[in-house]
Amino acid sequence: MVALVTPLSRPIERPQTRSVGALAAAVALAVAVLSAEPLTTIPNPRTRDATWVTDVTGTLRPETVATLNATIGEMERTSGAEMAVVVIRSLDGRSIDEAAVELFELWKIGKTREDNGVLLLWSTGDRRVRVEVGYGLEGRHPDGKVGAILDADVIPRFQAGQFDEGMIAGVQTLARVVGQQPVSLPSPRTESYEGGWFSSAWQGVLVSIPIGAGALLGVRRWRRYRRRRCPQCQGVMALVSEAEEDARLRDAEQMEERIGSVDYDVWTCPSCAHHFTLRYPWWFSRYAPCPQCHNKTMWPTETVITAATTSSSGSARVVEECAFCNYTRDYVKALPRISESSSSSSSGGGSSFGGGSSGGGGASRGY
Repeated sequence: MVALVTPLSRPIERPQTRSVGALAAAVALAVAVLSAEPLTTIPNPRTRDATWVTDVTGTLRPETVATLNATIGEMERTSGAEMAVVVIRSLDGRSIDEAAVELFELWKIGKTREDNGVLLLWSTGDRRVRVEVGYGLEGRHPDGKVGAILDADVIPRFQAGQFDEGMIAGVQTLARVVGQQPVSLPSPRTESYEGGWFSSAWQGVLVSIPIGAGALLGVRRWRRYRRRRCPQCQGVMALVSEAEEDARLRDAEQMEERIGSVDYDVWTCPSCAHHFTLRYPWWFSRYAPCPQCHNKTMWPTETVITAATTSSSGSARVVEECAFCNYTRDYVKALPRISESSSSSSSGGGSSFGGGSSGGGGASRGY
């Protein structure tokens, strides 16, 4: 989402006023930098006290932290998925997307080979919130749904100063989605013209009922290609051809279509020429959002160097490459020892997260 900045008219300041203002700005900047937490110094709640929440700012009430730990602990016991909630003061100049990926990979949130982890990161000083999702949960938590959860449950409460309520509501909804329970959400921003009776809540209900994949796909296809009215003149809109569609898409969007990570439809009104583009991310695509260009064009490959065993950890080489920009990342990650028991520890007895990886998907919001 692009933030629109409107220039504000400023009164003429005297030199002394400008000096005082500059000094105040410098002091505020210094305080923000000094209060920023390096990611490696943020306490891992699993190794600290076998919980799920770290609030280095002390913003959340103790009863809120207890509620979050109970909700996530129950989610982990019933689904095996893991969630970390982290509250920090400042991102120290990083984007919240980058910080979330780094922290996710540092702690290895989620189970090994299942990659079923979720990270909710909130920077109070930057007024930014990010939900980062592991590969194994991207089907249940596509980017649009994660954004809709933030838009519906978290951001409105944050804007009203109800931070405890916003965190509880967001975590509870994320946990319900992990448990494949139906949730009521507004249409994602990527489909701003996708109104109508078949909301995401109905999708959740249909998914939870064993009516067959064919019926669900049929309803989704009808919803995507149904007749649409122009929001300006109310005329009947037309879906443009593939050749004309490519001419209207940005280069990055064309690349996402070519590699199969996102599909786009362009609708135009023959009467008034109004047009809009609808974005449909593929749920099971292995491509992830690129940290540099933010398009869903990054492909990670992992090669085991030393296999993990029940007595020793292993290692793997991870290569991340973006098909659109020049972003590349090559690093070695540790593979934790294989547990002799297939069951993982609950929230009361674990010593660390389970060794999962970030999928690069999720959503970020400011307030």
